[in-house]
This record gives sequence, structure tokens and C-alpha cells, in this order.
Amino acid sequence: MTNELQAFESLSKEEIMKMTGQDDDSQMGSGILPRLSINKLAEDDDGNALRPGVYTIYDPESEKKVYSLKDKPVNFRPFINAYQYMQYDAENNNYSCTSVIFKSWKDDPIDSKGGVRCGKVIGKDKNQLSKAELDNQRDTKCYRLVYGLLSMDCTTADGQPTSIEDVPILWRVTGTNFKPVGESLKSLKSRGNLMQNHFLNLTSNRRKSGDTVWYVSKIVIDNKTVKFTKKDLETMDLFTDLITDENKRVSDAYHKANDKKETDKITEKVINDLEDDPATILAS
Repeated sequence: MTNELQAFESLSKEEIMKMTGQDDDSQMGSGILPRLSINKLAEDDDGNALRPGVYTIYDPESEKKVYSLKDKPVNFRPFINAYQYMQYDAENNNYSCTSVIFKSWKDDPIDSKGGVRCGKVIGKDKNQLSKAELDNQRDTKCYRLVYGLLSMDCTTADGQPTSIEDVPILWRVTGTNFKPVGESLKSLKSRGNLMQNHFLNLTSNRRKSGDTVWYVSKIVIDNKTVKFTKKDLETMDLFTDLITDENKRVSDAYHKANDKKETDKITEKVINDLEDDPATILAS
């Protein structure tokens, strides 16, 4: 492991940025980890009053959901930045299709249904879609996946004070929260800094449109440099293994779906050939 850390430290910043998704080397035209999110609820299932707009996560140690303190930043140290397309099935309340996790927009993110991007149409091709097709596209979104370490002072739902420190987590964002995270990582890159060596201090801003209320992450980069350690490398390996496992699952489903498509094509051709062959028809 010591040799691996030395090998990691010997890489240039540009190489590390590309390897970890901080630089996807292009311009755009999950395993089981606790997931960080912004709380939107006024109370939980047990009737405990909650504060909307704070960050929340399941704490593996206490086996409870915990909530950050109002106006006190959450400290998040990003290790890997990646992306994944997911298609939500509202009827079954699950994701019916997921793509591989990818780090560059140059990649073709194959998906579990045998296609790419879970059928999401991007760029100028969207102009060719009908209104009904555009409506269907809303169920498929691209998520930014940021793997890293989380530390925060917090409380349980019933108000008991607690804290978590350097917990490996996944922060999955989309919509209005997609851009602020990306801008923070680009800012670090423009300074020539690796994201693994800095904390992002997170709070949130409340937004309202009509009756709809939502929260957007506010991110301030901590200028203090954090040393990347042997333990950090082990955490990086954990994240990488989880991504590899997820991509294998999706890849296997992709090939299985395409094998079925090919079999169906062959079957359809045989049926059509039989229907079109007069000799076969007369002999029946």
C-alpha cells in the first residue's frame, strides 16, 4: 500500500484530475454508501419536527438519520467526480434503467436496457422530438456522482446532538444542484489544485416558485490544503471498487439485452420468411 501511495503521489496533477474525473478532458455541447442530500421534510415518520434545507445522511455508526445544524457548513472532501444516467419508473418507484458510471463526456454510457444514456436525447437531437417524447424524457436524468469524505456537527431526528467525521459517502445531485458542484471542481482545477486536497463547505439557499420550494447547494471552497494519506488511498480504492462493481452489473445487463434483441430479430426474420414462402404456405 505504501508503494501504491508513492505511485499515486508521483502522478502529475493533470493525470490525477483525469483519473478521478476532476477533468473529463472534454467539453459537454453506486454501490452501497450513505447518500448525502438536502432535507425537504418538515417532519419524519415518527412525527419529529425537522428543519428543511439542512443536509441529511444515514449515519452507519449510530444507524440513524442525522441532520446538519442550521447555518453551520457541512465539510465535504471530494475524491471522485463521475456521472450516471438513470430512468425513474414512478409506477414502481424505482429506477428501471441505469447507465454505467462514467467520468468523461466523450464516453458512450451504455445502459442496462441495451442502449445508451437510458434513451436520453441530448444536444440538437432534442429538436427532433415531439412534445410527448419530450415529456417522456423528463423521467431520465443525468446525475453527478461525487464520492468523498463527510464531516459535520449534527443532530438526530429527535434533537440529540452528535457528529460524524470522515465518513465515506456518495453525494448524488441533478437539476439545479448539478452546476454548483461542477463549478466548484472547475474552480479548483483552474487554480491547479486537486479536489482531494480541499474541503467544500456546504450550506443551502432556499428557492421558491409558486407553491414549489426547493434548496440549492451553496459551496465555498476551503483554501486550507489537506494532505492525501495512505488511509485516503484505501478510501479511494473503496470508491473505485464500488464503481467497478456497478459498471459490471450494467455491462452484463447491456450485453444480455442486446443478445435478446438479436435473438428476437432472428426469430422475426424466420417467421417473415415462412410467411413469404409460397411453397411453405401451399404445403401447410
